[in-house]
Amino acid sequence: MRLNKGIIGLLVVVTALMMACSKTGTSADPVVGPKGTAVDKLAKGINLSNWFNDYSDAGQYSNRYNNTHYKQIKDAGFTYVRLPIGPSVISNPSKIEELQTNNLVHIENAVKGITAAGLSVVLEMHATGDNFEARLAIDPLARLSFRQFWKNLANHFKGYDTSKVFFEVWNEPHIGAERLVSGIDKNWWAPYQEQIVNSIREAAPNHYIIVTAENHSNWYELIQLQPLAKKNIIYNFHFYEPFTYTHQGADWIGAPYSFIRFLPYPGNPTNVSTLAANATNAGAKFQIEWYGRQQFAADSINKIMQTVYNWSTQKKVDVICNEFGVHKKVAPPESILNYMTDMSTYLNKFGIGWGVWDYDDTFGIATYTTGTRAVLPVWDNGILKALKLN
Repeated sequence: MRLNKGIIGLLVVVTALMMACSKTGTSADPVVGPKGTAVDKLAKGINLSNWFNDYSDAGQYSNRYNNTHYKQIKDAGFTYVRLPIGPSVISNPSKIEELQTNNLVHIENAVKGITAAGLSVVLEMHATGDNFEARLAIDPLARLSFRQFWKNLANHFKGYDTSKVFFEVWNEPHIGAERLVSGIDKNWWAPYQEQIVNSIREAAPNHYIIVTAENHSNWYELIQLQPLAKKNIIYNFHFYEPFTYTHQGADWIGAPYSFIRFLPYPGNPTNVSTLAANATNAGAKFQIEWYGRQQFAADSINKIMQTVYNWSTQKKVDVICNEFGVHKKVAPPESILNYMTDMSTYLNKFGIGWGVWDYDDTFGIATYTTGTRAVLPVWDNGILKALKLN
């Protein structure tokens, strides 16, 4: 998930590329079935955020989730859990290649519990902020150390079945695309990612490795990638489009998104006109009007997923989308159901495994109705139905 954004200019690029997607799926298109490999385990997933993130409370590493949560997730119809892990939690800040053994115990206990419940798990490096990635972009020694870190981590978990534990190199690389480091553009990432893959392969030659594109793991950069000539590689993208809709009211991003409220999906100039007229922030007004003009709806998602599917079949690679969702604080509930229905419909249609963001946090599809974590959260059954789970 994106925590920092320089996104407004990017919206224009997304729109242009989306409009350029001329191959549109039809109702006659067959639903793509299972692949008959371990990739099928990544069919329907959910992210357990704020457990082992850089900003998470270390006091809850051992008890934030337990076997009852895993059973609830499994019983709902999910097939895997994605586990975001902050580098500061698992890697020694002063010596990147070293695993923090005290925290590794908690992560391994999580993996044991999740897999015992019949779910697969994705171990994923998920930094908060830009500093760690910037260091990788400019410091050759840091790059070498992070490669060794991944080799050490893969070596630790290589005993798990290849259909149970998956390795995901990095969450949403973006330092180059956002020009956050002088002299570094988005092309820094692909060759370095391949080096990390090589290091993981030294320890775990058969496990699946999830890779992605620079610029926040978006789909239109993904389809520019030249696939690696290696087995058991899965290509991943994230989907939060239209960002104006999915991140409305997101106060951690700031203006204009924190000023946007009650935006409907699908959107059009008519159903957003009152919101735009009443907007108190100029940037929010611009974004609301822009969103309405795009008239982003089911066919928009269909076209994009068709484009990703076409690329995956042409390149003969497996593709998943392990993050999508809606910030639920101010988004109209009916609109969330509309969006999640369209997302699951077209991800499923093209056989693209997915992972919703997230379980019980600010995008959560489960809620603690008593205001305490002492009991299980309650699913939003409407969203489970929209995801074709319930």
